Order: sequence, then C-alpha cells, then structure tokens
Amino acid sequence: MPLNDYHRPKEVGREVIPKRYLIATLFIAAMLVLLAVVQGPRSREQGGVARTEVVAASLETFEVIAEYRLQDGWAPRFQGTVDPDQAAPWPYAGGFETPWEPASPFLGNQGFATNGPGGRSEVLLWRGLEWRRYRFDAPIASARLDPIKGTRLLLTLMLGPRRFETQLLEVPEGRVLWSSESGPWSRFSWDGKAALLGLPGPEGSWLLSAFPTDSEPWPTTLAPWNEPGLPPAPKSVLTKAAQLWDDGADLRGPCLHLPWKADHHLWFPAWNRLWVDGGDTWTLWGLEEGTWKRLEVGQGALSAHPPVAMGLTKPKSEGRALSPLLKAEWKEIDKDAEAWPAFDAAWSWKDDTGALTAWDQRWGKGMEGFPKETQRQGLLRTYRVEWLAASALRVSVKGWLHDGPEIALREASEVAWVWVGDRVLLVRLPPSDRLRKIRSVLRPR
Repeated sequence: MPLNDYHRPKEVGREVIPKRYLIATLFIAAMLVLLAVVQGPRSREQGGVARTEVVAASLETFEVIAEYRLQDGWAPRFQGTVDPDQAAPWPYAGGFETPWEPASPFLGNQGFATNGPGGRSEVLLWRGLEWRRYRFDAPIASARLDPIKGTRLLLTLMLGPRRFETQLLEVPEGRVLWSSESGPWSRFSWDGKAALLGLPGPEGSWLLSAFPTDSEPWPTTLAPWNEPGLPPAPKSVLTKAAQLWDDGADLRGPCLHLPWKADHHLWFPAWNRLWVDGGDTWTLWGLEEGTWKRLEVGQGALSAHPPVAMGLTKPKSEGRALSPLLKAEWKEIDKDAEAWPAFDAAWSWKDDTGALTAWDQRWGKGMEGFPKETQRQGLLRTYRVEWLAASALRVSVKGWLHDGPEIALREASEVAWVWVGDRVLLVRLPPSDRLRKIRSVLRPR
C-alpha cells in the first residue's frame, strides 16, 4: 500500500513541505495578483487599492531652506482686501512682488502671512534659522515688506465689517511704529520711504493718506485743490477737514480726497509723488510742506512703465509720450513704435525697449534674448506628489489648491515659496542666467 504524505518518512536534516500546501499557496498568490489587476486602476472611492492619479517621478531637485507645517484651517490667504485699481483677480502667489503689484501673502525671501480660524492670523518670518511668529487677533487683509531694506512690515487688519486698521512694524523686533484707522488696502511707495493708505468714501470716492516709514506720522492735512491756474475741485470732492465723514476724520497724515471709478488707477513712485489716472485726464500730485498739491494736470490716459517711466496715450490719436516718474516732462515717441501692452500691474519694464512679467509674457525687442522662466514648472512637477499626499490627509487642501501646489517665485532673491497644502516650504532656486539678469529689470530708480 503506497504511503501518503503523512506516513512517508522524512529525510534526515531536511524539512519537506507537502505538495498540497505548495499548490494551495500558489493558487492564493495567483488570485491575489488577479484581484490587484482588476481593482488596481480603480480609485479608492470605487473600492480600488491604488491612487486615482499616477505621477511620474521628477528628476529636478531643489534645496529646502525652511519648512513650516500649517495647522488645519490655516492658509496663506488674505481676507477682505480690495485694491481700488485692480479689477481683475490677482494670483495669490503674486508676480515679481514689486511695490506696484497687489500684495501677496508670500513676503520676499523672508516669510509669509497666514489666516486661521476664529479670526486669528500670523506672520511668520524665517530669521536666524528659526521661525519668528507675529500673532494678531484679527484677519490679515494685506501684508508687505518694504521694497528696499525689508525691515518694515506693513499690515492691514480687518477689525470688522468695513473696519480696517493699518500698522507699520519694525522687523524682526515686531515693534509697532505707528497704526491708523484705514481702508482694506495699503502699499509702500516704490522707494520704500512712505506708505499709502486708502479709505473708501461716499459716491465711490477714496480718501488717501501718506505715512513715513522712518519717522512719526506727518501732521494731518487735507488737499485743498486750490492751485492757481488749475481747474477747481469736482463738486463731490471734499477739501476741508470739517466736511469729512466720521471714519474719514479719523484718518491721520496728509490726506487727499479723490473721485473714483472702476477704470481709474494710481501709482506711488516716491514718498512725495502720486500719479492718478482718471480715465481721460491725469494728475501728478506732490507732497509739499505737508500737504498734497497738484503739480500738473493733463488730458489723456496714463499707462505706467514701472520702475522706469510714466507713459501717456494722448486723446484723439495724437500719439504717445514718456515722462520721468518724479516730474511731468513728456517726450514724444515715434508714432510707428510698437503698441504698448494693456496696462497690468504684473508688467515690469527694463527701459522703453522691453518689459516682461513673472509669467514670461514679453514686450519689445529689448526682451527677445532674455532667458525664459523654467523654474515654476520644475517646482510644480517636483512637489506634485507632496500635494497629492496632503490632499489625501486633509479634505480642505483641494478647496485651497485645486490643481496642484502653489508656487510663489521670488527670482530677485533666488528663492521660491511652495505651498503643498499642509506645509509651506522655502526652497533655493538653482543658479541661472535669468536670475542673474532679473534684478536689472526690477531695480527701482
């Protein structure tokens, strides 16, 4: 009678696995492989076992300088901010982060502003290989670092419906140099020597005020609009402090009341100069003896060429002209010269022959050989996997970042901010010819 596996003698010193176990093991393994093939491509929501999206590994590498892990509910987003002359939505990451652009939560190569639940907010600055935290009990509507030294932080806080306060802080100490009731936005002059605050007024008007960055606030005045030889003030404009409404009367410093419509623009190139485009007329204001006064008024539409010049398109197709930023001295340009791009705060001008944006739009022959921007796509590829991981951990990430990580290039500082959802990273950009040349475009004059 043949012996079965249970009765067959085993060889000395050797374990023998019964064939039935081997066959059963192979059968189970084959079924698991088949199950994986059938279910693998399906999403987890459909019962699959693999990720919905497969991402190829990136060969690019970026040195991480600093990393901050955000608590759930916190995000580098402003609340309640409204720039009066920026009708089109502005990308949260910003462009070159120049002082003529709308504010960005990502502050140069130093830090970022973030809002959280319960009306709380913070500014985090990377100093001395550690994060310094500046906490506030109100949401942040706008934040900027001064464009020259980076030692002044201009913050506008939303205290309640239609109630805002602007503060100037000295960093890294965090000392408040001055604060004032304000409107929902604030910006530095291009030379970094003053800040401009705006408060919305009646009939779509704005009340503006200037504050110095290195001294006590200037005395409070109101532009009289009474310059000899110039047109009188429009009927809706207030020229005496006693005429101001309650909130307007609380705004300190040299004030200026302006009529305002959706197509108007303003530029603040220096602490004592302000250009205002009123659609078909323009005005150059100067801060003289502590009061805003009209220096020049003219016909046509302004189109700034920051940081090098002011452009003017004359009415009735009479041509175009350029002027220095600090005085209205117009120089005609050739009528056959290439048309300027439609004004947008994203443009930075190298000179009258070329301009570009951080998204690599070009204008003029002066930019034909300028190196292209390639870092943004490289960062998107590199950190997309981390964005997917954060999206799987927090439902809120897809609400903030629909299509991938948020990239804020700071090319003048050779760094970039990357928000993957649950973390914010500061990374170093690899050296390139573009980075070496970009400062020549952005330098203020």
